[in-house]
Amino acid sequence: MFFRIFLIFCIVANFYFFSRVDAASLINVPLNPDISDFNTETYRFIHRLLNKRVVSGVTRGSLPFTRKHVASLLVEVSQKLDRGELTLSVNDQKRLKDLLAFYSEAGTQTPPNRRLHLGTLTDNSTSRISFDLRVGHQEITRLVDNVSEVPNVEGNMHVTTLYPHLYGQFEDSFAFSGDIAYRSLYGDFFNDVFADESKHRQLEGKLRNRIANNNYLKFNLPWFELQFGQDNLQWGPGYHGNLLISSNPLAMDMVKFQTNYKTISFTAFTGVLEDMSEEINEKYISGHRIEGYYWNRFGFGISEVVIYGNRFEPGYLNPVNIYFINEQTISRADSRAPGSGDNVFVSVDFRLRPVDNFEIYGELMVDDGNPAVSFKHWDTKFGILGGIYFTDPFGLTDTDFHAEYTFINQYAYTHVNPANVYKHFTTPVGHHIGSDADNLWIELRRRFTDKLETVFGYELERHGEGNIDKNHPSDAPKDDVWTPLSGITESEHRLKIGFNWVNIGHYSFYGEWARIWRRNIENRQDVHETGNEIQAKVLYRF
Repeated sequence: MFFRIFLIFCIVANFYFFSRVDAASLINVPLNPDISDFNTETYRFIHRLLNKRVVSGVTRGSLPFTRKHVASLLVEVSQKLDRGELTLSVNDQKRLKDLLAFYSEAGTQTPPNRRLHLGTLTDNSTSRISFDLRVGHQEITRLVDNVSEVPNVEGNMHVTTLYPHLYGQFEDSFAFSGDIAYRSLYGDFFNDVFADESKHRQLEGKLRNRIANNNYLKFNLPWFELQFGQDNLQWGPGYHGNLLISSNPLAMDMVKFQTNYKTISFTAFTGVLEDMSEEINEKYISGHRIEGYYWNRFGFGISEVVIYGNRFEPGYLNPVNIYFINEQTISRADSRAPGSGDNVFVSVDFRLRPVDNFEIYGELMVDDGNPAVSFKHWDTKFGILGGIYFTDPFGLTDTDFHAEYTFINQYAYTHVNPANVYKHFTTPVGHHIGSDADNLWIELRRRFTDKLETVFGYELERHGEGNIDKNHPSDAPKDDVWTPLSGITESEHRLKIGFNWVNIGHYSFYGEWARIWRRNIENRQDVHETGNEIQAKVLYRF
């Protein structure tokens, strides 16, 4: 009840504190590539510009960006290019021009090269309601060479998706967005695809539907932006995942505010998490993050998150509360799990560009760490992430190279209280690999034209016998230690080749072939398989 009263108060308060800003759009650029269009291309191009240092001072570890933020970065690059202060390849200049047109309503002042919306209702240049409609179709084919004793799912799954999007903004003070992906699945069904989305069946199960939503209201207050509704967050420097908050879970209901001062940003939120267990009826997450970019080359961020279940805690709403210090005081009143407390996470991350076109980055996450015990003690829960990012390596223009490694130890993300396990539905809130796992990701992208891009990638993912729902046994010795990739280690090698052809604001084609080698499937010794996965996807914007 207090949570609802707090949200209503924040919404009503906005109407008494209007402020005008120069930009024209508060709507976020979505993080989920399966619910929108051209957002992945937007973020990749912004990351490329940042690594080339044609723009700087951007806290890219606190996402999503708003459309007005993206527009301001694109305009800054365009103005520098016109003044001769920088050089970009022909393909980069064309992509810049296309994105300037696509984000014209957010303040780029660049005429669009085609209609932006299927329908628009407006009374002046500062207020508008728009409706977009996109349609997509995806083919997923999985083939297994050798049939092991573990049941394999292979065949062809067909996915047709409608993407309606209704959104608007009024007087630079209030905005709303309703983004929906309505999918129809037929053919063979792969349960790991769209696993947590809303489900229902038709035609006696021959047609299945999956539905995802990102719906929120947003208000521009004098000192910060306030958002209320469903959305994704991403905190940290990783390009293939982050340890504390990644965009891989389904969008969560949340109240969030964010403020920026020069090259420093501060974000705080409280959200509702869902769990598949019938015994968990209430589960919440609160967090805050401060990130800065300094000396025109170095970014640094500190984040903190707490998971708490079976009751709501007003004490965690305070955006300047330090959970690591106050968690015991707040959670000790919860008698449902005596002595367990809530689940607190802290992370620090950095990114450094010692020279243009080259970025080094890393993140360290600690989950309920106990500094009084040894590093190998089972209660020392942590994760590490590090990587490098090259743009135009060795003078090869229109090329991006990524290499990133992540390790999460045996009991990180777990908790003695099932309500405090670090997941939303079945997906980790942090890195997608979950507990007791590591991941090596390498990717090379090359653009041959402004529309055609090829992709070559390799990924190795390994899992021990632990998982996010497998807490440390209560009958184990107190001085028990954690084991790297415990027990029999399952591994998957994935080699992929792909391409995409993208006309920003109009249509896109994606194709990918992957060769996969799996070893010790389900942590069973000498149970192996090899196979292929082929994906093709087309999207059209009306």
